[in-house]
Amino acid sequence: MIRSTLCSLRNFSALAPLLQVALVSFVLGLVFVLIEAWTSTLVDYGLEGASPDSLSAWVVRVEAGALLVEDLDSGERQRLRLSPELTRLQVPLAQLPGQPLVLSHLRGYLLGCTRDDQPWCVARCDSAEQCQQRLRERESCLGMLGFAWLGSLVCLLAHGLGSRRFYRHSAP
Repeated sequence: MIRSTLCSLRNFSALAPLLQVALVSFVLGLVFVLIEAWTSTLVDYGLEGASPDSLSAWVVRVEAGALLVEDLDSGERQRLRLSPELTRLQVPLAQLPGQPLVLSHLRGYLLGCTRDDQPWCVARCDSAEQCQQRLRERESCLGMLGFAWLGSLVCLLAHGLGSRRFYRHSAP
């Protein structure tokens, strides 16, 4: 679609194929820049103004991307989301069910956990702002932007080196 749109532009189809690919990659990079600029400040994870909280709980079970825990004092159950951006596990997930842990969490996101003063999972952020920034980085388009512009650079270099070789061989 992008290539066909660019082909309708003047002289695009007259360019060498590698230059066409470089131009398309560059345009895709610009699209990713716009997406990143638009979405990086709009994503809200509901962490504004929150402060980490802790509780002592049994891990009832491990679900897809979450822990179901039961508070030791009140018996209340809650689901704490596991995010690799916020928590680094020190033990396998299969080892968590049935264990009494002291958990730190931030509005439903698990940050850290200990058992007998030994860390079983370690928080990767200390405040709501840091955690929100780490979650935003996960959804960033910057990787795609870098890949698109790297593709442009590779194509331009390949075109430049290819045309140099061609001119060198064609000289009498």
